[in-house]
Amino acid sequence: MVRRKGERPIIRRLEIWSPAHPVARAIATGDHWFGAWQRQNAIPFARLARQTGISEDRLEAMNRGDSLTRNEADALARAFGISTADLIASMPDAELVRE
Repeated sequence: MVRRKGERPIIRRLEIWSPAHPVARAIATGDHWFGAWQRQNAIPFARLARQTGISEDRLEAMNRGDSLTRNEADALARAFGISTADLIASMPDAELVRE
């Protein structure tokens, strides 16, 4: 993103998780939680890996249903523009996040 000198940064508000959220509808129709968030934000694996510090192989494993650590959940939540609690709420089982 390129900004000009003196230009104010764009404020990006966190998304709020609800049953009416587009990701919730995608999950309800059969999408996996990780893929639904990735497609909603249109972030390719390479860019997501750079933003989160999580390797692409590890992201692929999460996409296939592997569990994740709390730090990984925090990093993904920042990249997806949602709170960690709301990201965990979008998962089919909160036990996917291990401390």
